[in-house]
Amino acid sequence: MSKEDPKNSTGYERTLTNAHIQLIALGGTIGTGLFLGVGNSIQAAGPSVILIYIIVGIFLFLLMRALGELIVSDLSKHTYIDFIEKYLGNDIGHITGYLYWLSWITLGMAEMTALGIYFQYWFPHLPTWIPGLVTIVALLFINLLSARLFGNLEFSFAIIKIVTIIAFVLLVGFLLIKGDQTNFGPVALDNLVKHGGFFAKGSSGFWSGFQMVIFSFVGVELVGLTAAEAQNPQTTIKKAINEVPLRIILFYVLAIVAILVVIPWNKVATNSSPFVQALGATGIRNAGSIINFVVISAAVSSTNSILYSAGRILFSVSFDGKGKWSQTFGHLRRQLPQNALMLSACLMAIAPIIIVVIGDQAFSFISSTSTSMFLIIWCLMLLTHIAYRKNTAPDQLTEFQMPGFPYLDYATILFFVSMIVLLLILPDNRVSMIAAIVLFAVLAASTKIFRTKQN
Repeated sequence: MSKEDPKNSTGYERTLTNAHIQLIALGGTIGTGLFLGVGNSIQAAGPSVILIYIIVGIFLFLLMRALGELIVSDLSKHTYIDFIEKYLGNDIGHITGYLYWLSWITLGMAEMTALGIYFQYWFPHLPTWIPGLVTIVALLFINLLSARLFGNLEFSFAIIKIVTIIAFVLLVGFLLIKGDQTNFGPVALDNLVKHGGFFAKGSSGFWSGFQMVIFSFVGVELVGLTAAEAQNPQTTIKKAINEVPLRIILFYVLAIVAILVVIPWNKVATNSSPFVQALGATGIRNAGSIINFVVISAAVSSTNSILYSAGRILFSVSFDGKGKWSQTFGHLRRQLPQNALMLSACLMAIAPIIIVVIGDQAFSFISSTSTSMFLIIWCLMLLTHIAYRKNTAPDQLTEFQMPGFPYLDYATILFFVSMIVLLLILPDNRVSMIAAIVLFAVLAASTKIFRTKQN
């Protein structure tokens, strides 16, 4: 049985329609991880990256079903952190809340970094930090106006991304049937196995491809964060979550297959979007510029969603607190978490400094750090779902239940834990994973000290 609060006790206004939620959920799966990061995944794993996307997609769908059950069980709660506090304790909720907030901040930095790379397609000498900084200022202004304006903007961006991916897949399918030639040779399915086989990089390459693939899915749970401002969350949230498998197949697997039948995997570059490379190779006039515009809109869209999420998570963690921090960031102005949004935007704006210091490796480092944080958080979310089921009477459970409980919960946790171990083993991801674990430990220690002082 779910609890629905049409007025929303936190003060949020329910202005997001069914169309908003569906398009936000659909568009939320398409971002920099797919448009840019897939190049890194292809170089690491070869054609077997397709299998990696399917595997990760299955476990992310199971995570979303668990989170979906939590969301519809009590619609008066406005983020996943509220459920963690209720079922795992206030301290764990406090720690996870701030780690979750910082995870979204880091994700926003990755998107801002990608924007600089995209703009260099047209302006090779433009400093990569400028596009991201201009974007975050503009998006902060939009998010400070209203949640509905955010929803309208995401609605438009999502349509652009969805139509582009569908058109890209259909175009490549047409070229495949015709047997057309590109700068890289014939458009052919043979490209999936011709250059070293499906597992061209062997087992080590296969495993090294997981980090960037997981990063591609980071933020898929955004749909749950819109529940507090959705007009009919009971219906729309269920529908959005159940459509995840279709989105995975269409927007990830088919899109990557389309890239690889145009460009042999060993010819895919990592310094620009593989979509831009693939369309540019077809010889279609201005195709590269058109798709580059779309991937820029995708990065702007993702940054917009990230800022929206980060502001609401910080508000949620600070809500009902008594200190100066909570009074500043745990209150709404004009039914929006304005202070939380402004602080989140300011922290994301640190990305240009990282770009200047690290240079070309900034995107890989930031994306790896974001992936590491989210893996920890996803494990805690699944533990929360297990605690919810164990502490809720059968007749009080919602109809939208996680299938195969508790076995699939534990299987999904085991998968995420194995990914944490994998990132600790891989040299390129080890520092980022250790940093995420250390940050969690620091947050835990500071929370314990703060609680001790209060008592």
